[in-house]
Amino acid sequence: MKPTVSLYSVADMKLYETGVGREGRMAVKDFPLESGVPGVAFEFSWNSYDTGYGTPRHKHTFDQVRFALQGNREIKDGFLEPGDCGFYPEGVPYGPQMQTAPSTGLGLQFQGASGIPYVTHAELVRAQNELKAAGATFERGIFRQTLPDGRTITKDAHAACYEHVTGRPIEYPAPRFEMPIVMHAHNAQWVADRSLPGVEHKPLGSFGVRRSGLRLTRILPGHAIPARVEADAEIRYLIDGSITYDGRTWLGGETADRGTCMWVQAGASVGEISSAGGGTFFVIELPVLADIAAEQARAASTAGTREPQLV
Repeated sequence: MKPTVSLYSVADMKLYETGVGREGRMAVKDFPLESGVPGVAFEFSWNSYDTGYGTPRHKHTFDQVRFALQGNREIKDGFLEPGDCGFYPEGVPYGPQMQTAPSTGLGLQFQGASGIPYVTHAELVRAQNELKAAGATFERGIFRQTLPDGRTITKDAHAACYEHVTGRPIEYPAPRFEMPIVMHAHNAQWVADRSLPGVEHKPLGSFGVRRSGLRLTRILPGHAIPARVEADAEIRYLIDGSITYDGRTWLGGETADRGTCMWVQAGASVGEISSAGGGTFFVIELPVLADIAAEQARAASTAGTREPQLV
């Protein structure tokens, strides 16, 4: 299937409450992004956390990126102020979290270097509902269920739902980092693009064996990024200003009503992105998708050339 470029206004996305097994209210706007790689899922969303939202100290089987828009994200070992970016690697504990004030931000959850498939929120919510119907409870991020023999099972709520979906005990990857990595983007300098006049970047970091990258990119007023083919997938969220793409103007912003997500699949032909008044993107680079696609192609090629087995 030919790689594509998709743009979405956050104003057009549906807001709904979620937060599997967590305490308090979390509402999100999911963007319908397809990886373009068979069997590989991920989720990118605009997120809102009310006062009182909290999670226990926990860890994940996947990698996670967060970008704080408005209000502090009050997480121990991963506290984010507006404009900060956090990378929360698979297998690395962090938290607890307890919001004493509202907070909004962007979030990505995707397959880490261990190769454990990502389980989506829709699958987890279904699992939570099924477990509740079977008598389990979810409180303050903890799952509890009393068995017929009187024994009580207690575990992290997310882990319980994951195990219900997959049918096997959760196994966390060995951590490759000591703790989550927080990047203070406000303290980084803009660097002019060596080949694109009027385009500047703030590289924030590249992490892990899959080289997941984070940066800010801005187009200065009256300039453009010319049409080109992108080798690796990128999520670009317009947090400020505006751009023109394919004859339409798209607005940047930080609220539930203003902001634009641009999804570039690996190998996609991207048209010119211009900006009359200037525009700034938060960008997540995902070489992992092209890597997995190449690995799948090699495996298929090898399977097709194997000697037939005698039986």
